[in-house]
Amino acid sequence: MTKPARYINRSVLHAGAGAVNTKMLVAILVYASFICVVPATAATCQSLPSVSLPNAKVTLAQIVASGGFTPPAQANGGVGHANLFEDLPEFCRVAIAAKPSDDSDIRIEVWLPISGWNGNFRAAGNGNWGGAINFDGMAAILRTGFATASTDTGHEAAPTSVEFALGHPEKLKDFGYRAFHEMTADAKAIIAAFYGGAPVASYLAECGGGSREALSEIQRYPADYDAAGVYGFDGYKTLMHFGQLWVYRATHLDEASFLPPEALQLIHQAMLDKCDAATDGVKDGLVEDPPRCKFDPQVLLCGSAVGPNCLTAAQVKAAKMIYAPVTNPRTNEQVFSSLYPGSELAWDGLGGQRPFPNAVEFLRWVVFADPQWQYKDRPPDFDRDLALARQPEKAVINADDSNLKQFVGRGGKLLMIEGWADATIAPGGAVRYYDEVLTHSGNVKAARNSVRLFMVPGMGHCPGTNGRENFDTDTFGILKQWRETGKAPDHLIATRYQNGKEAGKRLVCAYPQVAVYKGSGAVEDPQNFTCRLPK
Repeated sequence: MTKPARYINRSVLHAGAGAVNTKMLVAILVYASFICVVPATAATCQSLPSVSLPNAKVTLAQIVASGGFTPPAQANGGVGHANLFEDLPEFCRVAIAAKPSDDSDIRIEVWLPISGWNGNFRAAGNGNWGGAINFDGMAAILRTGFATASTDTGHEAAPTSVEFALGHPEKLKDFGYRAFHEMTADAKAIIAAFYGGAPVASYLAECGGGSREALSEIQRYPADYDAAGVYGFDGYKTLMHFGQLWVYRATHLDEASFLPPEALQLIHQAMLDKCDAATDGVKDGLVEDPPRCKFDPQVLLCGSAVGPNCLTAAQVKAAKMIYAPVTNPRTNEQVFSSLYPGSELAWDGLGGQRPFPNAVEFLRWVVFADPQWQYKDRPPDFDRDLALARQPEKAVINADDSNLKQFVGRGGKLLMIEGWADATIAPGGAVRYYDEVLTHSGNVKAARNSVRLFMVPGMGHCPGTNGRENFDTDTFGILKQWRETGKAPDHLIATRYQNGKEAGKRLVCAYPQVAVYKGSGAVEDPQNFTCRLPK
């Protein structure tokens, strides 16, 4: 089967790509004449500034030699990790300035492999509040043969800074959804011009802030991507920040409410003693199905004497509040997910000495629009201030539309992988969204063939190998195989890491099934577990 013209090594067709042996060139062109003809519409890298883009223009198009890329300094101080660029293959680098509104200033980069393009497009997302082009992510993607793109989300700033939103509703829209869509549309136009045809498939696979971008794309623009991987679910962004402040509030109701690390360890161990083996049949330091864990921190209440092996009444109250959903005190509406059993050792990230910075920035610059606001002077109200955050002009940063009928209808794939022990973004949000997608689909069977959720016991915020305990798996490989074969994954194998060292593997079942121990064999061998619905 002959390959389409866009797969031919472009290095022999572009000026400035380096000297080419004449005999080799003749041989390549003769061979190419037998298999395909280079489309007349294929552009050189240097000619890409002439490509017409709605609301945007190409400001740079140049061949970057193998290993020759140096990331430019960005306003957030980031220049990327130099070692990630040393072995990059030769590529065509395209910079774009987009202005879909009078107050927009969106920076975009598109990178195109000169040779070895696999025919597909994969974008690089942004963490937190964006503010910089993700050169590191682009490099990792380019190295695997994909054409790639990234955006600064419409502003330049540190990833935790939200000052850009003050008085700039159009920039908040750019961050919320518009910049990523503009990047996607422009990247596809550049790819089509350069290779003479559209990409075969377009992918996204992102965690945290990038997961929100991926969700927004498939919700608002279901034709932009064919498959999306979402990890560390950030779809309910405005509610998530109130969830983060809920934990801080619980540990700061008064001075006696604070939970130091030794108290968190005590709660965690008592929880394991109660629930470790109860949900999967084996004691392995993990709670397979945290919603079924009925641990009550009241059992740790000190008696007549306060000591290191018990909690005060105020500390018990704080722990109970963290295990409970974020609740509107006036209406009793359950606003956002609780943190779950198994996450205790990470509570200090939200309930430590200061409130979570991302949440504070959100309230200061978006909800209150007051640069002088300080948490200690005016703690947030979980009724009145929540209503402010839900105003449409602020809620544009959410990606919570569960109507995926168009995306599912065109064969799109959504892979969701979440950690039950995530304390940064409470994992119940992912379960809620998945359930709502199925409910609103009109055809649950078809929806489950396009949307799968995997809840990993013991995993924190995003797959990886870092931290005291974490899990990693070939998230993108699973997504790509699903899209190419059409066979939805029923389970996955996650590698367990403890303090950065591999400690075994784990069977993870498609939600709502859970992994149950068969009764014999090593607990770190996934073959000794089977998938079942909870009893």
